[in-house]
Amino acid sequence: MSMHRLLRRQLDAHFGSKGEAPPRMDKLLREIDGEYRRADQDREALQRALALLADLAQRQSVRTDAGRAKAAPPVFSKSMHRLFEQAPFAVMVCDTSLQITSWNAGAERLSGHPASQAVGRDVAAVLLPETDRASARDELREMIARGDPQRWLRSGVTRAGEEWTWEWTLVPLRDRRGTVAGLAGLVQEPLAGRDRFALALEASGDGAWDWDLRTKRLWVSDSWRAIAGVAQLGEEPSAWIDRIHPADREHFDAAFAAHGEGRSERFENEHRLLHRDGSWRWVLARGAVVKDRGGKPIRVAGSLMDVTQRKAVADRMLHDALHDPLTRLPNRALFLDLVKRAFSRARRREGYRFAVLFLDLDRFKAVNDGLGHAAGDELLVQMSARLHTCLREGDTLARQGGDEFTILLDDVREANDATVVADRVHQVTTKPFAISGHEVFATASIGIALSAPTYTRPEDLLLDADTAMYRAKAQGRARTVLFDATMRERAPQLLDLEADLRRALVREEFRVHYLPIVEVASGRIQGLEALIRWAHPKRGLVSPEHFVPFAEETGLIVPIGRWLLDQAGQQFQECRRFARANSLTLNVNLSSKQLLQNDLLEHIDKVLETNDLQPRELVLELTESTFQFNEQAAARLAQLRARGVRLYMDDFGTGYSSLNALYRFQLDSLKIDKSLFTGGSPRGQAPELVRTIVSLARELGKDVVAEGVETAEQFDFLREVGCGAAQGFFFSPPVDGAMARALLERGASW
Repeated sequence: MSMHRLLRRQLDAHFGSKGEAPPRMDKLLREIDGEYRRADQDREALQRALALLADLAQRQSVRTDAGRAKAAPPVFSKSMHRLFEQAPFAVMVCDTSLQITSWNAGAERLSGHPASQAVGRDVAAVLLPETDRASARDELREMIARGDPQRWLRSGVTRAGEEWTWEWTLVPLRDRRGTVAGLAGLVQEPLAGRDRFALALEASGDGAWDWDLRTKRLWVSDSWRAIAGVAQLGEEPSAWIDRIHPADREHFDAAFAAHGEGRSERFENEHRLLHRDGSWRWVLARGAVVKDRGGKPIRVAGSLMDVTQRKAVADRMLHDALHDPLTRLPNRALFLDLVKRAFSRARRREGYRFAVLFLDLDRFKAVNDGLGHAAGDELLVQMSARLHTCLREGDTLARQGGDEFTILLDDVREANDATVVADRVHQVTTKPFAISGHEVFATASIGIALSAPTYTRPEDLLLDADTAMYRAKAQGRARTVLFDATMRERAPQLLDLEADLRRALVREEFRVHYLPIVEVASGRIQGLEALIRWAHPKRGLVSPEHFVPFAEETGLIVPIGRWLLDQAGQQFQECRRFARANSLTLNVNLSSKQLLQNDLLEHIDKVLETNDLQPRELVLELTESTFQFNEQAAARLAQLRARGVRLYMDDFGTGYSSLNALYRFQLDSLKIDKSLFTGGSPRGQAPELVRTIVSLARELGKDVVAEGVETAEQFDFLREVGCGAAQGFFFSPPVDGAMARALLERGASW
């Protein structure tokens, strides 16, 4: 026995016309096939019965006394009555007032009510739950007024009080003049006469559709219309096509044509569908073609699913996978993909070039350590907002991770285009950030790599920009370095440098040199600033600017700084014996990482005790950026002051410092940065600024030390403005311990 044609069409739509159902479904399919065939037989009997009922209603009418025809409930002949009673359905007839006039045996079996108890009663009161009766009566009256048939799927109640879901088929009965004289109703269990697949589809909320290719007619289910938010939809396929988003139309047409022409197993397409409220709903349309015996496609049938929410979730997941959760910037994976696309454009367009900027925040770890990770996160968010202001149209900012950012510069004509953007970054990062009630300064070191035909992989371009960035850090931070081929050879040297620094500590390759600090009024030495030098076995004596920034980045500055304090304390014990001044200070630079070490106070106490130094003889010099944003650092400074150790603010006048911080942290003195004197100008580079700083510091009761003094004229100017002390090459370059003792022994003065 061949399979029912409707079942075959549904299976083709779900499994493909060339496929077979899974073996375990054979039994189920046989049962469903039987239901289809019984449903066909039932429908045919129903159609015959309802046709006869309608014909009977048209033939019978009664006359009133006035001679006017009045519609009356149908009266059955014996043969009609037998057909009515033997129908395999629950069938009833009611008049226009919804009073039951006929009731067959099938209705008694379904509801439990015999005809004697049903005829003459309201149909809603007999078969429907009390809560549903009012609305049902309204719908039935509307149907009588319209004269249209109706199908229901709603709850019914039996005589025993049990509630079941029944399918109702209601057909208006008309007299000869066409006036509705009553209703004929069929009530049955829904699965007995319904397509099981269609019911499952409707229950899932998906829509069904059937596109007749021969007549160019489209049928859609109620669920399909509900998805589109429309009450009615025309039979023309354009009623669907015209609701598709213009951007998705071409893809839809291509997928539909490919399946119709046999180039795809099934039709499947995601597109946006215009909803009645004006919004666009994402839908997934699936279908399978039905062919005639000659293999010609005659129709395509399938389902429509609303995937708007699923699409939104998928898009959000994709966005989250490609964006940094903190700053919402593109992450490393997306940025690398964008660089790959730039490489593709460069291959297609002659003369097209682009550039990558690699940025790393300076001293970011100090923010995390001092104010906590939440403050560090806030700094990254604010930094990303500032960096956005530096971009040109078409440029892309991304976060690589940690405190690293990258910028893809589109359409770069020359290297200067990239350096201009880098200069903007330096400008916007000179102003402080307001983080957790503190002013935080965070500059950036930038490396730039320009695209070139020699690059074959995007990763190599990023690596070269990264290399240039580390070069910028090594030169002192807050700088920009443009990559050149020679740096590729230097990159491995950074690893070598770290290894060399670790070995230098073990091999005791570091040396201490001293820069005299001269009292301006007397011209005599009042202190010695300890400076570290690296006696490299191959490179000779290396100055601190070539390794200290890298040591701070790697954390090696902590053991190096401890060594410097120990060594300088030991040598200062001897220097003090030769000093002719009543007091001599030992000045030592302290980094932010050293300041926050848990054992710093213990270590300083040990240095003072071991070398018989008084706390007032030790001066610790710190840049304001070391402690300005850090409560822990401020507390540590208070502990040092309590011990009697003096505290100086170093590099004042570089754009980061403020006299307010000098007063707030109760520092003893400030040191005017050497950049205000370098160059040999008679009164320095900014004499009025120096005069103002000295005057304001004096009002606060603070001493001032001027760095970088190179000429006698500059020294005389410092006497004129009342500066307390000075240091620089005019007095002496940094010297080793022996030379420092010699200067003290002969009582050098200026």
